[in-house]
Amino acid sequence: MENMSPESLLRKAQALGDDIKEMESIDVLGAYYQAQAKIKTNRRKNMYNQLMRYAAFLTIPLFLSSLVLGYLYFSGTETDEKYAEVVTATGSVIRYELPDHSVVWLNAGSTLRYPTTFKKDNRLVELKGEAYFEVQADKDRPFYVNTPNGLSVYVYGTKFNVAAYEDDNYIETVLEKGKVNVITPNQETIVLAPGEQLLYDKQSQKSKKNKVDVYGKIAWKDGKLIFRNASLEEILKRLERHFNVEIQFNNRSGKEYKYRATFRTETLSQILDYLARSADLKWKIEEPQQQADDTLSKTKIRVDLY
Repeated sequence: MENMSPESLLRKAQALGDDIKEMESIDVLGAYYQAQAKIKTNRRKNMYNQLMRYAAFLTIPLFLSSLVLGYLYFSGTETDEKYAEVVTATGSVIRYELPDHSVVWLNAGSTLRYPTTFKKDNRLVELKGEAYFEVQADKDRPFYVNTPNGLSVYVYGTKFNVAAYEDDNYIETVLEKGKVNVITPNQETIVLAPGEQLLYDKQSQKSKKNKVDVYGKIAWKDGKLIFRNASLEEILKRLERHFNVEIQFNNRSGKEYKYRATFRTETLSQILDYLARSADLKWKIEEPQQQADDTLSKTKIRVDLY
């Protein structure tokens, strides 16, 4: 320093002064705060990214659970639907009230299946055999009767009879009061007026509409057997169901007889004797036989027409 000239010393002093001024111009506290802010921002970003990863991880099973619960809820309304079944033994007639307070009479050897709670837009039952219906009127919920062969009857409120025994050649619908719509298996809709009968032939799939004596068709619910221009074969089939017997009919003569009769309290023997008065008809009762399970077989009756 002693050997330096005054000019050199002045320049050194000026340079040192400039360095001191530059150092004084730096805002140390502000820089500290900025650094802290950056650290906090970075922490927030890292925490947000971590939370998003956790949320995504949790959302996937939650979404899948929602799908499963939704499916079970909406599909359960159909699969959880409960049904009731009413069966009448051969030789009996019962009266039954449905959930909508409609009333049904089931003839011998018949089965009626229906939901314990009807839907909001329809009332649907399934019938095998014969039934007489008194349907409560409800314009917003039609009442459907489905049969095994695909024929359906639907009404809004009326009185009618359906005979759909599986061993019969025909399905019969008879209307007493109101209006009935019959939908055949080939989707033809036929409207019946009171006093009309619709016969649907299962084999030919053809329908025929007639005027009939309605009471003669529905008197079975009152314990009566009414026949109007009925063949011997038809009468014997109805007697089978009414008395819970098995009748073997042999038409050896090939003749056709038509009968008009009303039976109320007569026994089966009395009815067969009546039929034998107008034709060369012989009948014989075969006593029930004990079966392997210790039950008795049905009473068998042999009927021969000569």
